[in-house]
Amino acid sequence: MTIKQDRTQSHLDELTIKQDRTQSHLDELTIKQDHTQSHLDQLGARVDQIGEKVDQVSDQVDSFITHTQRLFTKAGSEIEETKARTERLEALMLKLDRNFEEQKSQFQEFQLTTGAALERIDRVLDYLLRQQGGNPNPPS
Repeated sequence: MTIKQDRTQSHLDELTIKQDRTQSHLDELTIKQDHTQSHLDQLGARVDQIGEKVDQVSDQVDSFITHTQRLFTKAGSEIEETKARTERLEALMLKLDRNFEEQKSQFQEFQLTTGAALERIDRVLDYLLRQQGGNPNPPS
């Protein structure tokens, strides 16, 4: 029985060595798992920070878009107002141009009639002066 006991003892010793190795591997795995968990925790914190920054950028982009839309709306209103004013200005310019042409025509008519009246007055004066004959200042 001693041989069997020796073999059993030998198996027990081998099992103890294997158990020690397994425990050592488990200890190493536990350490690695702790490191992995630590890295995961750090990564989670970074993801949270990035999420906050993304939210901030998103808010800024939303604010920018809202402000830009207001500016475009305001610019559109100003453009429409400018177009309307330009159309009114063009209408006034056309009216002023017509009035100018009309006044120019009336002035030319006035010049003609005034010139003709002055010529008639001149002839009448010449006639009257000739009729008077004794005028100390003869017409030139």
